[in-house]
Amino acid sequence: MKKIFSLLVAAMFLFMSAGNVYASDFASEVLRLVNEERAKVGVAPLRLANDLQAATAVRAREIANKFSHTRPDGSDCFTVMKNRGRTCGENIAAGYDSAEATVEQWMNSEGHRKNILNPAFRELGVGYFYAEGSQFGHYWVQIFRG
Repeated sequence: MKKIFSLLVAAMFLFMSAGNVYASDFASEVLRLVNEERAKVGVAPLRLANDLQAATAVRAREIANKFSHTRPDGSDCFTVMKNRGRTCGENIAAGYDSAEATVEQWMNSEGHRKNILNPAFRELGVGYFYAEGSQFGHYWVQIFRG
């Protein structure tokens, strides 16, 4: 029984890791595109933070069910973070199937653009979730921390 449990845990880890590689590729691309936009206006680049990556993975799944800055339990979106830091922000998007299209949409929105170019932010988490059969299919989250 213990051996079967160990095999199941290993299989779950491999399955989850495979999905995370895809999301990780998207995170790297979003980070690159965001830092290009920040460089254009002389703002220091962001770096990915592991804890924010975990938080955005949760939020991306949540917004597939309730597209809002409020979490499904009614709490503030930032409650997903263990360490808020001095300042934080969240961008969400849905329906775009590429990092490029999503960042372009954010840059064409005043509030989202303000978060991306905010010089107080130093760290970023990027979450992506695909929900087949859902209203928008593709769900994206950025959480910024200063």
